Amino acid sequence: MRLLLIFVLSVFCPLFSSGKPNILFIVSEDNSEHIGCYGEKRVHTPALDSLAQTGVRYTRAYVPYSVCSPSRAVFLTGLYTRQTGHIGLATHKFSMFKDFKTMPAYFKAAGYYTGFLGKTHINPERLVEDHIDHRALKGANFSKTTSIRTYAKEAKIVMQNAAKEKKPFCLIINYADAHRKFVGKSKNGYPTTLLKNPIAPFPWIGSDSPHLREEIKNYLNCINRLDEGIGMVLDDMDKLRVRENTLIIYIADHGADFPRAKGSAYESGVRIPMIVNYPKTFSQGKVENQLVSTIDILPTMLDLCGIKSTQALPGNNLQSLDQGEIRGHKYIHTFTTGSAPNLQYLQFSIRDDQFKLIYNPYRHKNFLAASRYTNSKLTEDQHVKSFLFPVEYELFDLEKDPYEWTNLAKSEEHHSKMKELLAAMKDFQRKIKDPFLDRKNLDLFQAEQMRHRTINYRKKDGFRWPHLDLFKKAN
Repeated sequence: MRLLLIFVLSVFCPLFSSGKPNILFIVSEDNSEHIGCYGEKRVHTPALDSLAQTGVRYTRAYVPYSVCSPSRAVFLTGLYTRQTGHIGLATHKFSMFKDFKTMPAYFKAAGYYTGFLGKTHINPERLVEDHIDHRALKGANFSKTTSIRTYAKEAKIVMQNAAKEKKPFCLIINYADAHRKFVGKSKNGYPTTLLKNPIAPFPWIGSDSPHLREEIKNYLNCINRLDEGIGMVLDDMDKLRVRENTLIIYIADHGADFPRAKGSAYESGVRIPMIVNYPKTFSQGKVENQLVSTIDILPTMLDLCGIKSTQALPGNNLQSLDQGEIRGHKYIHTFTTGSAPNLQYLQFSIRDDQFKLIYNPYRHKNFLAASRYTNSKLTEDQHVKSFLFPVEYELFDLEKDPYEWTNLAKSEEHHSKMKELLAAMKDFQRKIKDPFLDRKNLDLFQAEQMRHRTINYRKKDGFRWPHLDLFKKAN
């Protein structure tokens, strides 16, 4: 009878329920909306599709910066990169100008059991690492040598440990797919569903080659493997009976690593897939077309779990948006420095419901753009000159021109729209105390980065970027 009771309880009762929602935050790397529920028919993504079917799928979700470290700094702190100063890659010594509270710190302090799988990739790392109960798989895993089964195993440990300690969990999983290198099939045998034929380039790339087609095939295989890994975690959640009380949020950290995408201000770089699944309070099977951002993720989590923020967060609560209490963002603001001196190129961007304005303050070659062509081994005749050498202003009608090929910046018909967006961009910079609103500060940063293109700063112990003083002073 005792064994029968244990069996019944294990099948019909959750592993543990504190009354507070659990958090599962899933982040994939370097992928645009190439998932089945977003209309990509060549991939096999039943796990993510199921989350969309019983949750909310956002069709216009954005990152404020389309490179890994700055993007992560945003969703971990709930603040823009130009508020924290984390405007480049952690591997290039970029960091925040002071200590800001991060997602794990909030949940650890609120009594949650915290788990973190995959790379941190922000500086200082202690702002995350010091607040983790179960830390595993800290490496980048770009070669996909660590199996997706290992991620699922470690995720299960977090859920079980939380139950033992009678705590809700906050689990953050960072998957290496679909970051380069694009591994079609890993040595561990995943994905089990494999694309075998080369794929024609996406229309926003503007280039073509046999090698690029092969890359895109394996990029989509990375999406298949990502989904299988997520499916393993969801299956374990069902077996442990914790899924019903878990807020699940899935995002990509930015767009795919192809020309005119990752690192750029174009839609293919800054627009991402985002799914929120928590049927207890969020809609089921809803497609949300309003403008949202990863700046909204932390305030959504905190509000749902009854946790007070220690600072004013600029994002929206997505639950309030879902329930019709607020509207989405009127404007989406994005920014890039290229992320490192050898990739240097500054861009400021703003979009509204229909139009996007990109401001390129300097006229040198876009080094980040050039690196995307090098990565994909594209010959010079396949390089888009307007991507390598953008003009000062680019204005696009995203309804008529979703892939951003026709620049309307000099169109008299669109002069008032350009003026409106430029004014809104500057107003936003004032609100977040962006030091780059002052052209003198912009010039100082530009000169600093160009100077360090020939300095091996990465090997200097204790190196600190001088531009962080600009952020400290502005704030």
